Amino acid sequence: MNRAIRRVVVGVDGSAGSLVALRKAAKEARHHHATLRPVLAYSSPMGDYVDMIWPPDPQTARSLDRAAFRQLIDACERALGGLPGDLRCAPAVGLGQPAPMLVQASAEDGDVLVVGSGSQGALHRLLKGSVSRYCLRHCDCPVLVVPPTDSTDSTGPDRQPSRAASSI
Repeated sequence: MNRAIRRVVVGVDGSAGSLVALRKAAKEARHHHATLRPVLAYSSPMGDYVDMIWPPDPQTARSLDRAAFRQLIDACERALGGLPGDLRCAPAVGLGQPAPMLVQASAEDGDVLVVGSGSQGALHRLLKGSVSRYCLRHCDCPVLVVPPTDSTDSTGPDRQPSRAASSI
């Protein structure tokens, strides 16, 4: 296994925690001269389980994909001021569950995965599971879990998280 970091994959869903993770991932990509790969997983309005049985028709799938891509670009705008011009950037969106999609997106040699630790409550974790925990259990690459910032931090493009991210 090559230890050189070639891609920094980051899970983005538009939440404050994912924006902090996106800023940390961009910083890591710059440090390692790596490609930044923000990834947003989405589900159709019908829901994940219905999609498994009856996937959206091609036109609806394209429409959902475009909306998700706009959401991802908007998150990059809020976190970084737009897609970084000083980095190779390869944004990606896909229909599916976030955790398995992030594990698959970070499966190449030289990948590092960055995820926010989230601020979901116990009920949400019970029903949906923890994306960061799933990734830690299933990823073959290093995973950097970024803690959420406290409520006094700005989420603007020039701000960094108030606490250091921990590598697990």
